[in-house]
Amino acid sequence: MSRQLIRALALLVCSFPFCQSEALELAVMHGNKQQRDNFVAVLRDFYAETGIRVQLLAYTDSEYKARFPHWLVAGTSPDLLYWQGSERLLAYARQGALRPMDELWQQQDWQTSFGKAMQAAVSWQGHTYALPYSYYHWGLFYSKSTLQRAGLTPPTTWTQLLQSCPLLRNKGIVPLVLGTKESWPALAWFDYLNLRLNGLAFHQQVTRGAVDYRDPRIRQVFSHWQQLIAARCFNDNMTRLDWNDSIPYLYYGKGAMSLMGSFAIPKQRIDDIQTLPFPTLRADMPRYEDASLDLFVLPARANPRMMEVKLLLAYLGRPEVQLRLNHQLGTFSPHRQSQQQLSAIQAASKQVLQGAAGFAQYFDRDVPPDFDRAATPIMARFASHPDIEHTLTQLEALRQQHYPANPLPLTTPPTGVPPP
Repeated sequence: MSRQLIRALALLVCSFPFCQSEALELAVMHGNKQQRDNFVAVLRDFYAETGIRVQLLAYTDSEYKARFPHWLVAGTSPDLLYWQGSERLLAYARQGALRPMDELWQQQDWQTSFGKAMQAAVSWQGHTYALPYSYYHWGLFYSKSTLQRAGLTPPTTWTQLLQSCPLLRNKGIVPLVLGTKESWPALAWFDYLNLRLNGLAFHQQVTRGAVDYRDPRIRQVFSHWQQLIAARCFNDNMTRLDWNDSIPYLYYGKGAMSLMGSFAIPKQRIDDIQTLPFPTLRADMPRYEDASLDLFVLPARANPRMMEVKLLLAYLGRPEVQLRLNHQLGTFSPHRQSQQQLSAIQAASKQVLQGAAGFAQYFDRDVPPDFDRAATPIMARFASHPDIEHTLTQLEALRQQHYPANPLPLTTPPTGVPPP
């Protein structure tokens, strides 16, 4: 939608009294000040162009995830909501809790802007339920100077990763920094071990509920994870660290590596923090990656200001606006016309994604929300209390409780959501 058309439509809707009254509300989950500042700048320019005020409601990770399902059943809620892709999105679409955006996708020609695979990733039974605006990779981030100080090179194989742990420990450096206070960062270890050992197709069967967690292939995943724990690869205080506490260990030379999303890497000392794909475990296994997708969604409730909300969505779908939302965050716009100038770390992240054979989104996004809430703390507990039998028994009981008798349908294309 052109600037001229948006201005004309804004003048039309603002001829009604409600446009000059209360502001629209956009609720987001913010991870750092830069992300919040990006949103504030974009909404300020939207107001300057249209005269429509938008109030930003910014919440922490845990606060937002607790509020989101309640907003969808409440009589009132923010007008536009941030959310996340894969089953975490489509579970609510199947419940009828989200409003389809079919008309906007057609009017804005977003199928061309984002591609058919991206549209398929946010669609259910012929309807499209979200506007994508950001994606990023999960990978092994490391401090170049810290590894060099220890006389090590970044590990590219499982053997190298295991062997690096005692060498780093002997020099007083935590090999792998992990924060499990909010549980979900531990899930990256299950994802990557499963993807490297068993591949994407099996991983998707697991997240769809088609595999018994006592399956030998899943047992092998936890056995490899246990090897790292036995080698003292992880920090002892992981249960006291939040998700954003691990990267500072790398900045100050106290930790060597962390398995984390690129969104967690701010600008400070960015020249020293580098990334590489998770180490290889099987030479015959294609390299699959985690690439998470962030979205805007509409609650299904009736909204008398829907014309204004659609103007806001059309604005947020512009390539230059999407670039601003991802500015200096280590994340990427999925819009094909977004020409992003990349830092060295962003270029490395992009290279990891472009060389992948396929993508998962992330365990807690790929499984049903109810299963996620129950299973994720169990996965996190394993990182500090590695009892394989107990963990698998608990996870299997939850699978039988929270999944339907038949496996969930595949919610993303077979290769996931490739970058544009």
